[in-house]
Amino acid sequence: MDLGIISMRYAKALLKFAAEHKEEERVYAEMGNVTAAFAKVEALQHALLNPVLTDAQREQLLATAAGAEKDLTATTRRFIHLVVTKGRADMMQLIARSYGTLYRRERHIIEGSLTVPVSLTPELTERLRSIVEKRTDCRVDFSVKEDKELLGGFVLQYDTYRLDASVKTQLQKMKRELAG
Repeated sequence: MDLGIISMRYAKALLKFAAEHKEEERVYAEMGNVTAAFAKVEALQHALLNPVLTDAQREQLLATAAGAEKDLTATTRRFIHLVVTKGRADMMQLIARSYGTLYRRERHIIEGSLTVPVSLTPELTERLRSIVEKRTDCRVDFSVKEDKELLGGFVLQYDTYRLDASVKTQLQKMKRELAG
């Protein structure tokens, strides 16, 4: 069976179970932590595939990836146990991503990012968030990143939209036009 279908089924079941227990927002944060952990630590996927690890060790590894082990929601803890006992621990990255996608779709949330060369004040960040929210009629899950290589300006991305108003890009365009 297709991995995407399997992971989506698990994610749908988790979303439904979390909603029944009124923990879907915390589970969303925990699944975001899992997704981030897989992105930061390449060895995590290899560790889950290691046949030497016991199921209890796999559960502990995934619980740690989800966040503070002691503060995990009962829903996430039970879900991790289910995934591990069903032999699907290696799919947890896909399941966590699918859960995030489903949660955002259900709550009309889009992901957005703003890349700037210097740090912004919280007021300016909030103002930009509200502009995007008005334009999309959705709540925006916004992240701000600093990249000094932009030299100035900003890069705003949300949904399928990308606005690159950085000095770096403008200079690259000018260079291509002069060379062409």
